[in-house]
Amino acid sequence: MTAPLRSFLAEVVSAGTLLPEPERARWAVNGAIPSAVLMPSSEEEVGRILARASQEGWGVLPAGFGRWLAGGGGANVELVISTRRLRDVQEYEPADLTFTAGAGISLSSLAEATGANGQWLPLDPPGGEEGSLGAAVATGMGGPLGQWYGPPRDHVLGLTMVSGDGEVLRWGGRVVKNVAGFDVTRLCIGSWGALGVITSVSGRLFPLPEVDVTLILEGHQRFSLLPHARALALSSLPLAALELLDPLDWKEGGSRSPAGLVVRLLGSREEVEAMETRVPREAGDAGVFKRLEGEESRAFHGRLGRWEEGAGLVLRMVALPSLLGAVLRLVEDSQAQWKRFPAQEGLDVRVAAHVGAGVVRVAVWGISLEGDGLRGGWVEALSGLREVLEGMGGSLVLSSGPAPLVREVGTWGGRRVEKTLMQGLKRQFDPQGILAPGRFAG
Repeated sequence: MTAPLRSFLAEVVSAGTLLPEPERARWAVNGAIPSAVLMPSSEEEVGRILARASQEGWGVLPAGFGRWLAGGGGANVELVISTRRLRDVQEYEPADLTFTAGAGISLSSLAEATGANGQWLPLDPPGGEEGSLGAAVATGMGGPLGQWYGPPRDHVLGLTMVSGDGEVLRWGGRVVKNVAGFDVTRLCIGSWGALGVITSVSGRLFPLPEVDVTLILEGHQRFSLLPHARALALSSLPLAALELLDPLDWKEGGSRSPAGLVVRLLGSREEVEAMETRVPREAGDAGVFKRLEGEESRAFHGRLGRWEEGAGLVLRMVALPSLLGAVLRLVEDSQAQWKRFPAQEGLDVRVAAHVGAGVVRVAVWGISLEGDGLRGGWVEALSGLREVLEGMGGSLVLSSGPAPLVREVGTWGGRRVEKTLMQGLKRQFDPQGILAPGRFAG
């Protein structure tokens, strides 16, 4: 820790903000323990910290509960700023189905606060409901519920963010209709903390469904289930979620099949019963669906939200939903290629496709960069995969992975004009480039 940083922490940071030194190891970023982990209790304190960090050139990584420290590309930082103390529900109007809450509130705590009024925020990002609201917005990644409810950007009405030079910026509010013009709020959603520290979020809620049912169709492999998945996606059924999983652990401690088609139905008892009758027919009479209801259904999706935990590499592949078969074929070809890399005997790959959105998540365990594993294998393979996807009009995002690999391949890819725009936005919100350095424009 440098002398200026030590002096700043001693003189400016309030009591309780600085995490005790023995606890910093849990907040390591790509194996490097930050000089300090700060948990401010107000937006003003976040502003003071960032203003000084900008002056001194200290690299800062915004965080919630620390679940995505390695996500979105590597960053060399001195400070981690966690929003976990900014967790109050500041405003909640059940009659308007709107709320404003601190970015550090967990999704489960928000669900508890709104559930008493029969309302909920239907967000199920990777990592599960124990993740923070701010992280869900900052990463911009939704889960299976996006099939019906849409991605995180569709739920956010406004937010407060502290920019890289310490200015507190507020956009939008607790209203469904806003003034016409450039939507800065959506610009910040999915920015991975590279434009500022999100400190509070205003969003819209939905009525809590009366019934929660999940139907699961097991299959020999993913391609045998694909026609049934596409048929359901093109049907008129208002499915809450439609997932194609390979492999499928449909019940913890129970049976395991090579692949599975997962259909989630939410609504009133009458609505769900009507949909449940139609699902097998709309799927093309594919076979017998297993059925989960209530807590059993919720527990299954809770496990599904955490299925990529501990993976060494997580990819997010996106293309038009009509090209899902082609994307899954790319995954299969890639798996065969990856297993030929050095030290890949124990490679394990899991695939989850959000069928209606055209998003395929790939989690890889057992990845090794030994020998020629980096430049002689993974870099070329993932760069080539990205090139093919972009040629299809899609994209490849490295949500998380080994820092050397992410640095070489880049997190997002994209055309030169897009990268130039991203870098220009970065300079406007973070003039000194202290926030998540190296993450946003990679």
